[in-house]
Amino acid sequence: MNPAGRLRNGLHYGWIILVVATLVAFGALGLARFGYSVLLPAMQADLGMGNTEAGFLATAHVIGYLVASLIGGALASRFGPRRVITVGLAIAGSSMLMTGLAGDYAEIALWRGLAGVGSGMSNIPIYGVLAAWFGTRRRGLATGIAVSGASVAFIALGPLVPIVLDEFGTLGWRICWYGFGGFTIFLAVTGAWLLRNQPQDKGLQAISAGPADDA
Repeated sequence: MNPAGRLRNGLHYGWIILVVATLVAFGALGLARFGYSVLLPAMQADLGMGNTEAGFLATAHVIGYLVASLIGGALASRFGPRRVITVGLAIAGSSMLMTGLAGDYAEIALWRGLAGVGSGMSNIPIYGVLAAWFGTRRRGLATGIAVSGASVAFIALGPLVPIVLDEFGTLGWRICWYGFGGFTIFLAVTGAWLLRNQPQDKGLQAISAGPADDA
């Protein structure tokens, strides 16, 4: 094992894990959840949804996320966080794509619920991965950076979504879901390629590992 926890180029692989974790939050929360808030007015106008129907779609997503929260830890323990996170991102991305293709309200509700499941499966286990890769002195910093991925997505969607809506009219919200879903599936592939469950998988120690981390 490399006692210094360094790769040959001097970069600890834990920082790559942190970038991936930030992108997981970007896709799983920023696009899958916050993206709905940004697209909601356009969806209501095109589909004739009232506030009650729109609220139920948000609830469906949260219910899906809650279900994943209850089983996500057990799944990660059984199959490993990397697999669960990758599958979760794939589910979330596919569900967003299908939201754009949905022909009626019931279909959208189904896909919003499944997007919530995928979001929970990917977003929750990633923080366990960070805890393995970062010692106690850097763990808070790493978690804070990763969580910010969702906010970065929300900030980015603010100016970008209106451009798409203006360009494509009533199809704009569907085009946005295609983009959100496609990018999240790309993140699933990236996670499968780059994620590692623990530093030992790379022959490394955690960043800033100390005696407290070995206890």
